[in-house]
Amino acid sequence: MPEIMLIRDAAEPWQEVPEFWQARQKPGNPGLRFKTLIPQGAASANMQRTEYFPGHHEAPHSHPEDEILFILRGQIHFGRDVLGEGDAIFVPKDKTYSLHTGETGCTFVRVGLSSHSSSMSETDQAAAKA
Repeated sequence: MPEIMLIRDAAEPWQEVPEFWQARQKPGNPGLRFKTLIPQGAASANMQRTEYFPGHHEAPHSHPEDEILFILRGQIHFGRDVLGEGDAIFVPKDKTYSLHTGETGCTFVRVGLSSHSSSMSETDQAAAKA
């Protein structure tokens, strides 16, 4: 039976994305940072707090798990839709998608719904090992 987990955002360090992920971004694209709140494989879900800097464009990608993004601050653009504070988006596993921010940037909580050891696609896992 899983244990109850207490998650303290302030105790977790901000991390930068791996080099292979940065290499996919267009030159000059403002970056992002994230905190791991529930690590991969620690439970039936994993969770990160992510901050997209103003003007960030996330290249098309997918994950081998369903995921939910819950917007805490700022705005994120998904196609023609703009999501703001308190909004969420559900993305099914293996669905390719892209997001971008405007002038305010965006902070959100990402919850991956699986017990996989990684939230990266097989293609991304191979790139990370290269």
